[in-house]
This record gives sequence, structure tokens and C-alpha cells, in this order.
Amino acid sequence: MTLTTNAKRHLDTLIRHGAALKAHDGSSQSLTEAFCEKAAADCIKDGYNAITFDLLLPGIDEPMMLAVWKDGHIDSGSVMSICRVLDR
Repeated sequence: MTLTTNAKRHLDTLIRHGAALKAHDGSSQSLTEAFCEKAAADCIKDGYNAITFDLLLPGIDEPMMLAVWKDGHIDSGSVMSICRVLDR
């Protein structure tokens, strides 16, 4: 699944600001376009509307999340804001 143009811009901004994915063991993993495209494809394959990941942003102590949608768009923000978006 290809990311939308807006999703690519959003992702580029996150990467420029040092965003990374937080693994279950607390380590970080690079945030890449390929990762997000695979996540969107997995949503389609597994029948999900979106999949979420813990997001690390330098200088932000609040828990953050990344949502990747089956249509190729992404959202990022606080856990509460991502939960609201998912609830729509």
C-alpha cells in the first residue's frame, strides 16, 4: 500500500524531528516510509481500519502514538488524541 502524499509529508516531518517507534522492550526503531507502507498493507490483509504504534519524539515526555490507516494516511499525537481519531 502506498502512503498518501499528505502522509508522506507528515512522515518526513516526524523523521526530521527525530521521531522513532518505541519497541515493546523500550528500545527504539527507525520510522520509515517502508515501515508505514507495510503497516497499511497489513491493515488491509488483516481487516483492520488502522494500526497504532508507540511513538518517541525528542523533548516530549508525554506518551505519543502513530496511527497508520488502511487507506495510506497517518496520524500522530498524544494517546488521547489518537484514541479520539480512531473512535470516529
